[in-house]
Amino acid sequence: MFATSQTARLSRFAILAVTGAAALSVAACGGTSNNAKPTSANPTSPPPTSSSPSASAKGSDWVRGLIDSVSGNTIQVSQRSGTATVDFTPSTDVSELAPAQLADVTAGSCISAQAGRHSASTSGSGITARSVRVSPAVDGKCSSPKQPAGAETTPPPGASVPHGQVRGQVVSVAGNTVTLNNSDPSGNPSQTTVTVTDRTKYIKETITDAQALAQGKCIAAHGTKDNAGTLQATAITVQQADNGGCGEPGGGRHRH
Repeated sequence: MFATSQTARLSRFAILAVTGAAALSVAACGGTSNNAKPTSANPTSPPPTSSSPSASAKGSDWVRGLIDSVSGNTIQVSQRSGTATVDFTPSTDVSELAPAQLADVTAGSCISAQAGRHSASTSGSGITARSVRVSPAVDGKCSSPKQPAGAETTPPPGASVPHGQVRGQVVSVAGNTVTLNNSDPSGNPSQTTVTVTDRTKYIKETITDAQALAQGKCIAAHGTKDNAGTLQATAITVQQADNGGCGEPGGGRHRH
């Protein structure tokens, strides 16, 4: 009787031990499941940084208009399409345009001359100029001039020149005839004559610095726009406004 009772107690103890172990195992598994952080099947990608290149930030860009303000190295410009921002650095080329006259056209200087609608010479070797833009030679050579707002675009050396326009380095000035050294569309050296009249208008470009950048002047800035739309200028041309307005393509005017 005692042995049977003892055996029964041992059996109950074994069952309790197994049951307890099983419970502890389930609890342990449950604790692990509750504490583990689930891994997302689709992790969120970090947002692109502002330094990512913009698809549109390629090639050359322009800003033309009236200077609203200059603060530090930043210029706010009023355009017909809205306000634009231009940033410049000490390495940005700055030049200024001002009215000129025939006396400013001298041997060694560079000019870009535009013919009137019906003033091209019959010989085909020159033009009668409606306007002449004078600029200094750089290291004895003429480079493609920077354009103000509304000016005709001048191509680089060797490229085709718009009809009725010639440019080059002045060889001589004799009376109303200016002789230029320039290049034909193939890049071969040639000479062209420009005839001026009392109706020819002149403008002179001079090299300057950031001190010339001032509120109320017209600006044509060339460079590349960054992701924020700010033009990082490599070259800037300024000139005095005409009655508060700047010339624009098509003959229109933009007023402040």
